[in-house]
Amino acid sequence: MTKQNWATYDEIEKRVSIIRQRGSAWLGLFRTLVIGLFILAIPAALITTNIRVAVSEQRVYDHAVRNYDAAEASGIPESELLRANGEIKRYLTADYPGTLAIEVRNRQGETEPLFSAQETAHMADVRELVHGLFIAQVGSVLAVLTLAVVMLARYTTRTLARAALRGALLTGGILGGAGILVASGFESTWTQFHQLAFSNDFWQLDPRTDHLIQMFPEAFWQEITTLIVMATLLEAFLIVSASVVYLLLSRPADAELVGLPTPAIAEPARQSHPKLASPNPRKFFQ
Repeated sequence: MTKQNWATYDEIEKRVSIIRQRGSAWLGLFRTLVIGLFILAIPAALITTNIRVAVSEQRVYDHAVRNYDAAEASGIPESELLRANGEIKRYLTADYPGTLAIEVRNRQGETEPLFSAQETAHMADVRELVHGLFIAQVGSVLAVLTLAVVMLARYTTRTLARAALRGALLTGGILGGAGILVASGFESTWTQFHQLAFSNDFWQLDPRTDHLIQMFPEAFWQEITTLIVMATLLEAFLIVSASVVYLLLSRPADAELVGLPTPAIAEPARQSHPKLASPNPRKFFQ
């Protein structure tokens, strides 16, 4: 075999080695991306799902009216406010033609609009925010399910369990940080949220005259926020518990994968054979 042919063979080997290294790097990057996105999608899915449940639940609206003296503050009978709650929920969560326009009867029996122009404009902003949250909720849940299937198909169940554990712990960390902000002062945190979420000041309502804030006062929002946080923490705790239990129960079966020592297996006595020389690839090209 000539030196030129041998040089060509070496070049082919180098190219194959480079291709393999690049392929391995891309596979590693894909694995990191899948696991990372899954971990990030878990807190997004849990938090947005719980908020969506609260926004879509009629009893949440009625709880605010019944337990925070909305009828006394607004001068509108409770039955009228409860009827209006149904319209508000449908406006926020379902197809509702046009702007929100609710007529109610006050204690004098006179018909009046429930909300002022400013309150109606703010409700339009809230509806847009809610619809955006619904889209994010669907997207994050689909991401969790899709990435879980990918991990089960390409990797091991333990990989999925580890990623779920990290995602649940990340959820707890996010909510813990939010809890510190709320503990420092809910009113200031609530104000900062509105300043970030809305591009106008329609949300600055007067509790003495505006029915919207009379029906849903700040104390109600503090209570419902606490319930959402507690529900999310409970769900994260269940994910952590299930992941840890599975990782512990499956550990012996995957001992080699996690680097644990495995028991030695007795091998049959080997017969002595003459040692054969390693094949020389150059012979195949001569």
